[in-house]
Amino acid sequence: MKIAAAIDSPAKSSLNDPLSLRVEGWLHAGTRDIELESAEIHVDGMILGVTTLRFARADVEKALRLPADTKVGFALLMSAPQLFGRAAVRLECHARFRDGTTVLAAVRDIKLILHDHRKNHYGVLARPDETRLFHRADIYTSGPSVSEANPECLALVKRYLGPPPIRVLDVGCGFGPYGRDLLKAGYDWFGVEIKASDCTELARLGLPHAQVDGRSLPFDDHSFDAGICIEVLEHVPDPGPFLDEIKRVVRRRFVVSVPNCELIPYMHRYVTVPWHLLEGDHKNFFTRPSLRHLLQVYFRHVEILSYAHHPLATPEGLPLDYHLLAICEA
Repeated sequence: MKIAAAIDSPAKSSLNDPLSLRVEGWLHAGTRDIELESAEIHVDGMILGVTTLRFARADVEKALRLPADTKVGFALLMSAPQLFGRAAVRLECHARFRDGTTVLAAVRDIKLILHDHRKNHYGVLARPDETRLFHRADIYTSGPSVSEANPECLALVKRYLGPPPIRVLDVGCGFGPYGRDLLKAGYDWFGVEIKASDCTELARLGLPHAQVDGRSLPFDDHSFDAGICIEVLEHVPDPGPFLDEIKRVVRRRFVVSVPNCELIPYMHRYVTVPWHLLEGDHKNFFTRPSLRHLLQVYFRHVEILSYAHHPLATPEGLPLDYHLLAICEA
């Protein structure tokens, strides 16, 4: 029995993700085509996917001189995490007939990525064994406090704080990633945090800090030369009193970083939103004008920059920055 078949995609030696492995091709079993039950994709004896659906393809009909609307095409989208750790595999398309027999019909050698995206933020959404229905609370979540400083943000903070010695208040310091670097650089850093769990970690790390209630700061007026607030203001339900209290204790300069919501319209054509903007606890969403308008109520002079290029550029190829950085004069 002669079977005509081909795997059209993935392309030969192309790079593919085991979690989203799309295979398309065509299959015609000649005189036994009416007995054909399914097309199967195998790797080393493992069945990765099966389809019983076929559709007409004019190009194959013409090449094989088949009647119009002969169903020969197939398409599968498979998740095969068992393939991780392998740099390359050979895909085999097998034809299965109603009597249970199978025939190898076509092969294609492909390459595989090594990174398992299930390990990323929201990686649970890529797990083929996760069958529960996800709800809003599963998607719009808040992750753990950041344990590492963004190098670009840290460099900008140092630039606009000026050289040490400077007494710096870090409002909403989390696990103190900026504090560790600033202390090493000679700054007199002190962190304040609402979360008891974060304060436990700060104590374990030996970082100077105080737990606060989020409404007031336990310091005298102008106790600090400068203040920083890194990725916190978007979480504050009522930013007015929060900023007024920071203004009270900071004598000279205040540096604040927030997510840049201006990315959203630029990414419209990609049909995507930066994952950090899915944080469930975000109360405020900032653009340059809205951030400046808010901060100018409390600080006499405000300038705004951006930093951290997003991996996606605009459709025109121009860079997009993930964060806004405001430098405020008290």
